[in-house]
Amino acid sequence: MPNGRSIAVTLALALTAALLAASTSTADPIAMPTLSNAIAKQQAIVAAHRAINPPAPPCPESGMLPEPFSNCGLPEAPATTLPYPTNMAYWGGHVQTVPKVYLVYFGWGEPGAFPAGAKCKAEKLVEGSFKASLKCDPEGAGKRMADWVQQMGGTEWAGVSTQFFQTGAGGSEEHITNPAEVLGGIWADNTNPADLSGTSAESEPGSGNNTYTDLAAEAARAAKHFHVKDLANADFVIAQPQDFSDPNAYASGYCAFHDYTQPGVENGLYDGVTPGIAYTNMPYVLKIDSESGANDCGENAVNAGPEGKLDGISIVLGHEIEETITDPGAEDIVGGGESQQKLGGWYDALDANENGDKCAWVGEPLTGPIPGGPQVLPIPGAMGDIKGNAGTTFAVQSLWSNEAAAGTGYCAGAGTDLPGA
Repeated sequence: MPNGRSIAVTLALALTAALLAASTSTADPIAMPTLSNAIAKQQAIVAAHRAINPPAPPCPESGMLPEPFSNCGLPEAPATTLPYPTNMAYWGGHVQTVPKVYLVYFGWGEPGAFPAGAKCKAEKLVEGSFKASLKCDPEGAGKRMADWVQQMGGTEWAGVSTQFFQTGAGGSEEHITNPAEVLGGIWADNTNPADLSGTSAESEPGSGNNTYTDLAAEAARAAKHFHVKDLANADFVIAQPQDFSDPNAYASGYCAFHDYTQPGVENGLYDGVTPGIAYTNMPYVLKIDSESGANDCGENAVNAGPEGKLDGISIVLGHEIEETITDPGAEDIVGGGESQQKLGGWYDALDANENGDKCAWVGEPLTGPIPGGPQVLPIPGAMGDIKGNAGTTFAVQSLWSNEAAAGTGYCAGAGTDLPGA
């Protein structure tokens, strides 16, 4: 029986050789899967291919395996243990050259937001010139998000994205910048109904009553609340409290996702919502970990004991923010034929992975969680701790760099870069 690391290596090599559909894109929200869900899918795919004798040929397989086990139908998957190979390509959409992140605490002060037995205490958030109050933040997750967004700007980790660009007037390259101040505002919204538990399943995008539409509508309200004029550079993080958290997250196996409001995609998922809004769905990831009984979304991924309880907050949120910066259009394609337009910025031509996906959970052992953590193996590109611009320590995953490894590309920024890269 091969071990977890050999499975990951085998899968990476199989993907490199077999996935040839270079222009495949999706209008689906771009998700950061939970760890156990991602590992289970990868191992199932490897097992399905090994069960064929002789082995399945490269694409096209002519239906030898059904999706998602077919090479041609392989879904996006995070790296797990080892980085995903191949560099990212530019698809013509915009990037966020001067990124601003707006934090929205959706219903944290509304009745039923937290369990009845939660030790609720008010939390005053003071981040530079921005202030807000949370009526309840029993585990410190809300404050951790605010501290992280306030301090991520100007770090070497965030600087990995500055190599990526959009094409400006006359074909010029307009690069992403790394400003010290990324936080654009904080809003504790306790007015608009925030309970997502009654929304329909994500498999019904056209129903008009589903999580994605609800979150996008809140992002649109936030854009008005903050009087945002520059939507192209804005990311609205819709952070949910424990009992109002996205019900599809654990069931569907993701920790968070980011998306872009565009009419006509996914059977009208965002019809009627202000177009051109990039938003991040940030469920209460500690709830996902408690439901699974593991560090599915990063709890104790880098640091052991109480110090690592909130590791997943910065790992997951940082993943989605940096993916939004480099690919705010979320791989969407609109139109057809000669009028087709790719809204996506930068992602992998091989498997459509973005800069966060290609390095998600690198260093994570596949042999099962270690009680109390830490969970990360000391290998290049692995998750690690960095210092924010005010000196606070945050756990992060690395981000894909096309420039690393002499242009071959590798994961960077988490303090675990390849030697000499």
